Amino acid sequence: MLVTNTVLREVSRVINATPVSSADLVREYVLTVIGRQEDEIHIRTLLSNAMETQPLSFQSLTSEDIDGEPPRVRVTATVRMHPKDQAKLERMASRMNMERGVSWISWTAAEVETAPE
Repeated sequence: MLVTNTVLREVSRVINATPVSSADLVREYVLTVIGRQEDEIHIRTLLSNAMETQPLSFQSLTSEDIDGEPPRVRVTATVRMHPKDQAKLERMASRMNMERGVSWISWTAAEVETAPE
């Protein structure tokens, strides 16, 4: 019993000291696009198509009107992916920024967590 506890204690220390593999990390990114209200469907379509062509793990796509003149819309896409694929999101944001009717675009990353098995 003493030998088992001693061996298992050492194994436990090794496991706990081992960093989580970067292959197991997932980060949630939120991409926000502001554009003309009349271009809402165009912006949503571009985001949806970009998710398929990259490909990225699309979690949600929402829109909300912004008061003011001219009327604007905020379209927000939430994506989950490995941080090494962040360049895909950057390319998508860059591409969206060139679209007619898009006046503002940004993205943020949430905390890293372990990928579900």
